Amino acid sequence: MQSDMQATVALHLFRRTHPTRNTAMTCKLLVVDDDEMIRQFLRTAAQGLGFEVSTASSAETFRTIFNEQQPDIVLLDLIMPGTDGVELLNYLAAMHCTVPVVLMSGLEGGAIRAAIRLGEAHGLRIVGGLEKPFDMSTLKETLGEFRQERMELSQSNLTEALENDEFRLHYQPQVHAESGQPRGFEALLRWEHPDYGLLLPAYFLSLAEESGFITSLTRWVVRQSAAQLVQWCPAELGLTMSINLSIHDLHSPNFPEWMDQAVRAEGASPHDFVLEVTEREASDDPERVLEVLTRLRLKGFQLSIDDFGTGYSSLSMVQRAPFNELKVDKSFVLESEHDSDADVIVRMVVNMGHTMGLRVVAEGVENERALRRMREVGVDIIQGYHTGRPMPASSCAQWLNMAFAGKQTARPAEQTARPAEQIARPAEQTA
Repeated sequence: MQSDMQATVALHLFRRTHPTRNTAMTCKLLVVDDDEMIRQFLRTAAQGLGFEVSTASSAETFRTIFNEQQPDIVLLDLIMPGTDGVELLNYLAAMHCTVPVVLMSGLEGGAIRAAIRLGEAHGLRIVGGLEKPFDMSTLKETLGEFRQERMELSQSNLTEALENDEFRLHYQPQVHAESGQPRGFEALLRWEHPDYGLLLPAYFLSLAEESGFITSLTRWVVRQSAAQLVQWCPAELGLTMSINLSIHDLHSPNFPEWMDQAVRAEGASPHDFVLEVTEREASDDPERVLEVLTRLRLKGFQLSIDDFGTGYSSLSMVQRAPFNELKVDKSFVLESEHDSDADVIVRMVVNMGHTMGLRVVAEGVENERALRRMREVGVDIIQGYHTGRPMPASSCAQWLNMAFAGKQTARPAEQTARPAEQIARPAEQTA
């Protein structure tokens, strides 16, 4: 059976995962597929990861099990007898479903991408797409990431973490596409949890946003990254620091003034900073957001629209707001190597950005082939594992020396802890 399933796997668009604050560590998975072989394959893989698995072979059975068992995650085939994935997504939306959903299909990737966007437009948490046929290793990776996220976290944990200096910044390099010389870094937040190890933002950012604690985190990131930039390099190098803003920042009329004072207090300049805003954030209360963005730009900060191509009001926001930069969503960059539709999108975005006078950054450049392709289409700035993985501040000075000397290499991967394994083996936990 497994040999029938072996083939290439595509995880389409964003595998956007958010933490689930259910105290129970048992996860209930609902598999919806009319193919008995696939249902059994998925059941075997999921049970091996500790999931409690239910399966449905029809829309009627799916509705019954979903209502009675209240699963923690759903794997949903887009093509079912007598119905289709769109109807089932509409049903989940009508039920106000909040659990993560992974879509599956044997159709080409464009169908999955369209279904993902449709589900998200309905307010569903679509965390990924699996293209059939898929193999055991990638399926386990997808389910394993969700399994590890089921930790008990609260706002008080975040407050204590900030007080106990448990948050860290890792920095991913950005380089000029043609020369390969450093352009700057993007500051990426991490949590050195005393029990779970090094946590990525997917584990705690949703909680921080819901509770409003994200405001405190943003201010911590600003101060730390500004101080670090000044420590690393003299002003004449012209390196930049990119940081991500939240919707709370964009709705605060006092944020531009605070930002200006905080950066200057650390000895940095607003011109050194690139403030990244996603399309979705920029589209939430656009008039208020436009006012804050304009004031930030007038104070000298550079503005970047992040994850471009995944939102719903891209062109109007780029036209109205004073952006300097456009970041192509990494899902398109990753897929452009083997998906002609994604490649066309990348080329169109680059051309549009340049026509509007914007720098274009490509995220997700993982190998030499991707680097050559991004250079060919005219991308200005490169970011990805090929040129440098996220690294602690202590490694950045060495990376800069090597990069300016023309010996730039990617750094080793972050040593991110595996929470589920550590919970199972407390004696091996590390701080």
